[in-house]
Amino acid sequence: MRAKWLLSVVLGFFLTGCAAVALLGVGAAGGVAGIKYYEGGLIVVFDAPFMETWDASLKALEDMRFKVEKSDHDLTSGKIDAKGADAKDVSISLKYKSAKQTETVIRVGVFGDEGASKAIKERIRKILFKE
Repeated sequence: MRAKWLLSVVLGFFLTGCAAVALLGVGAAGGVAGIKYYEGGLIVVFDAPFMETWDASLKALEDMRFKVEKSDHDLTSGKIDAKGADAKDVSISLKYKSAKQTETVIRVGVFGDEGASKAIKERIRKILFKE
């Protein structure tokens, strides 16, 4: 009886681990390798090259009717500053991580607005992956 109980506990741990690994795969399929909201900024790692992510970020802001006030980049990093219709400042910082990944930090307002940042992230993702 104890052996069956122990076996079921061990199998439970293995199955739980497999489920977690399967869920991680779902995020990667959507073109996003990682996402975290930290200190007012939404940190997103897109599974896309730096310049494609740069262009998609500019297009997303244009589509969402933000006015781009400044944009500048070099080979490995860049920053876009924009303003929304509600006069909230938006900044998007991009950093080359690898040939196929770009880290993007999206901040809306002085203290951050998670919902607005996620909306911009989603628009960038849709442009990148043609959804």
